[in-house]
Amino acid sequence: MLKGIVLKIPSDDTIVEALQIFVEKIGLVAGVSEEDVTGLSIAVMEVVKNAMEHGNGSDPRKLVTIYIDVYSGRLQFIVDDCGSWQPDAHMGHVPGEGKALISSRGRGVLIARNLARWLDYGLNPEGKTRATLIWPLT
Repeated sequence: MLKGIVLKIPSDDTIVEALQIFVEKIGLVAGVSEEDVTGLSIAVMEVVKNAMEHGNGSDPRKLVTIYIDVYSGRLQFIVDDCGSWQPDAHMGHVPGEGKALISSRGRGVLIARNLARWLDYGLNPEGKTRATLIWPLT
């Protein structure tokens, strides 16, 4: 069983593609179906990209830490960044209306929530942003 994987990555967009491939491989090894693994990787990548941009200000010197664990019946990703950004406090759970509805900005949390089975934002023990994404395994 996969347990205790910890990745520390710079807030650099050039790493996202390689990370997405890694997440897909982890998903397949953990038991995510081939039909669902793309949705899993997109959801995780949206959370990671938000951590890079909003939590770390796209500063490659600031790291995003990703904890990956497989438990009975679920795959868990915890994503920590260096900021204290709390999207639930700023964005709510509904997309914008009118012109904001078709904006290309501010959609990452909404996309991740719609793909993931469970996504929660809060603060880690150090007071930094923490996203926890759970994907059920069948």
